[in-house]
Amino acid sequence: MEWAASFFGRLMRSDSSSSTSSTPWFAVDSTEPLLAVVDAPPELTARDLNKATRSFSAARLIGRGHNATVYKAVLPCGTAAAAKVLGTPPSGAWTGSMCRCSRYSGKAAVSKKLATPPPSGAWSASDDAFLRQHVSVLSMLRHDNLVRLLGYTIAPDLRVLLFEFATAGTLHDILHGPRGEPEQCSSASRPAVTLSWAQRRQIALDVARGLQYLHEAAAVSHWGVRSTNVLLFEGLRAKIGSYDVFEQLPRPGEQGGDTLVAKRTLVPTCGYLPPEYLMTGLRVPRKADVYSFGVVLLELLTGRKPVDMDNHKLVTWAIPLVRKGEVEQWIDPTLGTQYPPAGALKLARIAEQCLHKHPRSRPSMGEVAQVISDFVRD
Repeated sequence: MEWAASFFGRLMRSDSSSSTSSTPWFAVDSTEPLLAVVDAPPELTARDLNKATRSFSAARLIGRGHNATVYKAVLPCGTAAAAKVLGTPPSGAWTGSMCRCSRYSGKAAVSKKLATPPPSGAWSASDDAFLRQHVSVLSMLRHDNLVRLLGYTIAPDLRVLLFEFATAGTLHDILHGPRGEPEQCSSASRPAVTLSWAQRRQIALDVARGLQYLHEAAAVSHWGVRSTNVLLFEGLRAKIGSYDVFEQLPRPGEQGGDTLVAKRTLVPTCGYLPPEYLMTGLRVPRKADVYSFGVVLLELLTGRKPVDMDNHKLVTWAIPLVRKGEVEQWIDPTLGTQYPPAGALKLARIAEQCLHKHPRSRPSMGEVAQVISDFVRD
């Protein structure tokens, strides 16, 4: 718990541009199964929550990840939410639990449920205590470019995290079309749009600022930066989702820190993993995020996937062309001529720096965010 106390201290001292709010709402010490959310919310019974998700029907299924199942919930207060369910999805109606709902007028939320138990194979009391620590940390992460945790429930047969609902889908879906594992967004609400140059530039800045906050104010890494985790909201403003603080909280006897480490349960993500991980299974956490951001930036610029159907990597294809300065050879053709070649090349050069093969030669996300910010203002 010393690590968590230190974490909270860093956040409270931080004067970053993060969003602020009222007193923390989480009930870390509560032993009752309830869904705790911001403000003083009305109580919502488990039957009401069942109704909100239509008993977790397939029609409300948003997607399945390697460790969670996500459902869309429409709460009695009218808020669309995403429920991320941890553990085995419930079969049939829930009974006997009491949940709470918040009045987020006009805001959307997502509730998320874990599809697999912890590595131990079952949720123990210590696992639940660890999850509460995870929730308390997530509740302190407040930034305009991070998907916000709105609430949670921890019960013997139910563990749910409630997140904001991305009304415009994911960056991956807009650039490449829908995929099989959406996260915290609605396939029905995906806009059929072609991103303009200004929108791509702003999305790059939004993602960079979100990662800068995680690295500098919160001193944690994301572990899974990719276009499916860049969630888009009104006005196509971007927020980062699925930041994996849970894996970074030290277990008893472990030490925190940003040393060269192996992730406990890393799920391979083709095209985003840095070379040091592919070669050794080890990586410097924050510098790995920087590398993955470089790949996302190339996606924004080229409109191409990190790995194509022929298993050709975007980085291998694009970087030689970037070094030659041949913008027209790699720029997304859907942009036509509606982009500044010099500006596109500048962003591509930033991506190239982020993709340096040596981790310690990559810039920090603070440096990246500053350069892109200056570029956006020009």
